[in-house]
Amino acid sequence: MLCPQCQQGVQTEELDAGACPYCGFPCRELDRRVNQVQLILAALFLSTLAFGIVVLLLEMWVDWQPTGLGDHEFIVGMALMGASVGIIAASIRFERRLQEQESIDTYSHMVRILGLIAEIPAIFGLVMYLLTGNLPWMVVFLLVCWIMLIRLGTRLPVILHGITDCLRTE
Repeated sequence: MLCPQCQQGVQTEELDAGACPYCGFPCRELDRRVNQVQLILAALFLSTLAFGIVVLLLEMWVDWQPTGLGDHEFIVGMALMGASVGIIAASIRFERRLQEQESIDTYSHMVRILGLIAEIPAIFGLVMYLLTGNLPWMVVFLLVCWIMLIRLGTRLPVILHGITDCLRTE
């Protein structure tokens, strides 16, 4: 492992105390925080895959008969899409507000909350599919979800750098 603070190579055995033997940076804590972020992202990825698998099973092997919304399908779909856009706007405001409060807990909460917000459109897509049986609605909502996950991915370097900076000051 390369210590983020002193840039010295540190063997795993040298981290018995949890800190870099050269500068004292808490490398184990950083590793634990990074593993938490990776676990959250893996769970988000697997959950969107699970939604797709549910739809695949309903489409191919189960004789799924949705209740149908009739003429109201477009209205419900647009309402859920509007809710998704509102959630995206709220996540941007949430992220800006949290960035003003730099702490390790803030960055950990940011990953969790932004991940949950990214998952909401996929849930809307599954609900629309279960109500209408219309596969394009599911695909559109999954695309919105994946765009939000990509946005979260682009924020990860800032989040991980912030966690590292907070550990340096402790």
